[in-house]
Amino acid sequence: MFGFNKETAPKLLPSNPEKGVEGTVGFSNAGRNWTEQYSLIPLIASVLGDQGHQVQREESWLIHKDSGFILLPQFVYLKPLNDGGVQTTTTIQVHHPSLVPEGTFEYQHSTGDNVEDSIRKGFDQWVQADLVTLLDALLPAPQNCTTLKMEFPAKDGKPAYSRRAVLGSVTHFVQNPQVYEERAQSIGQNQQSESHEFCPCCLLTNSFNTFKELIEDHTFFGLRLFAARDEKGIPQADCRVNGQDWEKGKESLQKYVETWPDVGYEFRKQYVVLQNDEKKS
Repeated sequence: MFGFNKETAPKLLPSNPEKGVEGTVGFSNAGRNWTEQYSLIPLIASVLGDQGHQVQREESWLIHKDSGFILLPQFVYLKPLNDGGVQTTTTIQVHHPSLVPEGTFEYQHSTGDNVEDSIRKGFDQWVQADLVTLLDALLPAPQNCTTLKMEFPAKDGKPAYSRRAVLGSVTHFVQNPQVYEERAQSIGQNQQSESHEFCPCCLLTNSFNTFKELIEDHTFFGLRLFAARDEKGIPQADCRVNGQDWEKGKESLQKYVETWPDVGYEFRKQYVVLQNDEKKS
């Protein structure tokens, strides 16, 4: 358990496009006019509590009690949908005294029947994917995530050091999964399938040369990796580093998508932490 004496929230990062933690949104259609209110702090506290996390609530932030993470959710964007639902975008900025004291943030994009429902779904996805990865990054031996460890020798008078990638779970959707099943059967039971449909390392290692500069750095990086292929076979990708778009990573992921078999629409999404392996450094 960590001690708590934080009286004020850390400052929001300049790159975090925040618009506050609560507000009222007006809607109008042919039949009626109405308003919906949202308040992010009780929403994210409820989502965390539902998944067994204890938090200390403050006015505009939370403290994750078991880890010491400070969480700052922020509202960013809302768009009404034609079917009556809404699409929302929020961010969650996290700070930790040893892992990432300067802070990092990531976006949550979601849709729902109303504003609260959409925001809640976005927070739920963050807790299940990003937070699990961040919590494992605090442990000498992660419990839920796969890790890649890399050793770098002494060079130019600088000592040898160790880095590791904590690979979060892969959110994966395939329109026609039977194609992968057929490929696996054709390769044979005694040989490894090349489909890698649930391999947690593929998004990073298939773009290794691009991410090499981040891997060899000494800095904490939170990577959001998204790669997709639409129904027409056109590759799509998104790559963010500590919440900010990284074009080089996006281009590399798009090239990786071009190697995928034609299974209709497919996407893979993952959160990855790159950090120093202090135990060996």
